[in-house]
Amino acid sequence: MAYTNNKRLLEEVDIEVVSDEINSIEETDIEDLQSVLKVELDDASDFIDQIGEERAEATNYYLGKKPNATSSLQSEFVSTDLRDSVLFLMPSIMRTFFGTKKVVEFIPHDANDIELAKQQTDFVNYTIERSNGFSVLYDAFKDALVRKTGFVKAYYDDSIKATTHHFSDLSQEAYTALLLDEDVEIVEESINMQSMTIVDEMTGEEMTQETPVSYDLTVRRVTANNKVCIESVPPEEVLIARNARDLETSSYVAHRMIKSVSDLVAMGYDEDEIQEHAGSSSTFDAETYEEEEARSPLDSSMYPDADNAYDKKVLYIEHYVNYDLDKDGIAERVRVCTVGNGLNIVNYDQWDELPIVMFSMDPEPHTAIGSCVSDYLIPIQTAKSQIMRDTLDSLGHSIFPRMAVVEGQVNIDDVLNTDIGQPIRMRAPGMVQPFSIPFVGKEAFPVLSYLDDAKENRTGVSKASAGLNADALQSSTKAAVSATMSGAQGRVELICRHFAEGGMKTLFKLVNNLIIKYADKEEIVRLNNDFVAVDPRYWELDKDLVVNVAISKSSDEEKMQVLGMVAGKQEQILQMLGPNNPMVTMNQYANTLAKVIEMAGFKDVNAFINTDIPPMPPQQEEKKADPAEMLAQAEIHKANVQAEKAVIDAENDRLKIIMDDDFKRDESEADIRLKAAELNAKYGAQVNVAEINALMERDRETIRQIAKAQAQGLFNGSGNG
Repeated sequence: MAYTNNKRLLEEVDIEVVSDEINSIEETDIEDLQSVLKVELDDASDFIDQIGEERAEATNYYLGKKPNATSSLQSEFVSTDLRDSVLFLMPSIMRTFFGTKKVVEFIPHDANDIELAKQQTDFVNYTIERSNGFSVLYDAFKDALVRKTGFVKAYYDDSIKATTHHFSDLSQEAYTALLLDEDVEIVEESINMQSMTIVDEMTGEEMTQETPVSYDLTVRRVTANNKVCIESVPPEEVLIARNARDLETSSYVAHRMIKSVSDLVAMGYDEDEIQEHAGSSSTFDAETYEEEEARSPLDSSMYPDADNAYDKKVLYIEHYVNYDLDKDGIAERVRVCTVGNGLNIVNYDQWDELPIVMFSMDPEPHTAIGSCVSDYLIPIQTAKSQIMRDTLDSLGHSIFPRMAVVEGQVNIDDVLNTDIGQPIRMRAPGMVQPFSIPFVGKEAFPVLSYLDDAKENRTGVSKASAGLNADALQSSTKAAVSATMSGAQGRVELICRHFAEGGMKTLFKLVNNLIIKYADKEEIVRLNNDFVAVDPRYWELDKDLVVNVAISKSSDEEKMQVLGMVAGKQEQILQMLGPNNPMVTMNQYANTLAKVIEMAGFKDVNAFINTDIPPMPPQQEEKKADPAEMLAQAEIHKANVQAEKAVIDAENDRLKIIMDDDFKRDESEADIRLKAAELNAKYGAQVNVAEINALMERDRETIRQIAKAQAQGLFNGSGNG
């Protein structure tokens, strides 16, 4: 339901008022469209009014006002089985949907769409939460349990709101800032002046001048809401075609409302036209709007007289009907807005998606409206109420039996006085005889137990599953206890699955499409404790959805045990094979921990762990050895070893040459000394041995240098090779 702003705001942006669109079709077409709406409205109203009677009865049973007592002298006890069962189911249903931070997740189409799908999921869930989604869905779920169906309406609200503000002692800067605001209109203004004495530079005379020092303002601020809204719709306000199989494919759906003239003007309609069809009394006739106490026995079609013209009530209906508006032979869904009893058309246009979503706890095949808890428990509540009344009446007769008295011999006031210890005055003994009536209420206890068993079979709600009666499971085995708890939990989970597939997916997809359709700029919002830029203009309309509803036959305790075992195995795999193993990733391990935290009752998982883990960089694999490369490395190693051996051999050869030379020189020196001694002894000649040794040492040094040079040359030759 995209509203349009009022005339003043629309004229600023060159947009026509919605009522002016009626001029674009011929009068005959308007009459034909009105006749179609009249037929569809009458048939759908008759159909919904029949269901409205059942809804009103169910509401009275839920409030504990029915069944009525059959006699004014009978006990007025009323069993509250319906209310007890609904109040038991509601916490489990709400925890199933809102136990996690992301009620619905959008599935990416490919790897490049993962981040955008996460942002889309966070922003749509944020939009639902900002629109008070918990309370809205709570109302819809309770309507579905008690009154057969619950309805939620999603629309883009661009209606305007006007607020008045008073300011005093504003400075010149603040006053200028208000004037520059396009949404602000000054209603009343007063300037606070101050006298100041100044000196004329030309004449030197003193003059008194009034200058503004502050401002007192009354301003009117007009702003558009411009946001996606969801609201719970009372079931009696929604009309559905009699032969509809579901809400989405129904040939006719209508939302009838009672609105004030001011509300419709804020939505953009012409004030004079709306005033023509405004109610002038406190009631509407039966043809206009008949609630039939469908919402609550306290509601009625009575509205107070409004002296203010803008507070007068107007019947406003949004019709969604299949009609060939463009004359191409194919009927399209058209939204037609009418006011007043005569279905006066004030707006019409083609419409893509039905803005109303229906929730049903037990859908019936091939029909739009299914069954609910009230249909199952009203007979049981009636029977238990009657049995308890009879039991209390029997107890009352036992405590206060009827008396047989002799007329004229007994004071009747004393007989009728039931106060404890009060005497009964008689003229003679035996003038008062009580009729002994035994208490037979105990005979009804087995019947009450049977009715409780029937209630458990119909709803799954029992004292054992609710944990209210310890004796109910005291002598049961572990398997029996588990079966009892799982049976009750399975019934609740089935209801949640119907809500998820029938309503939640449609609602979130509708909200997603509204966000994309009306987005005109990038928006900075806080998602997951971070401020991020969101631009819905680049989102996809046909993205798949998945609702986070945990459906299984296991209890929460069993699920926790399984998750603990899975987490242990994942830790072992990560420790043994590393974070880049082919079996378990860090994201999968984080998801396991997140589920454990959610099942423990904590909604914000990110307060404990970070579930958005960046991918780990792949480890570099060791290259496999190439045989040719290994052979080349072996040859190089062999050449190096041979070169080192050649160097060592050359050094050994050099040392051997030096040692051989030293040995020979030592022998020569010994021979010289021996021959010198012989010459000296034989001939007395003196031989200069020191000079001979000096000459020999000089030659030895020369030989060592030559050997070293030869060894060095051999080493260099080996290294180059």
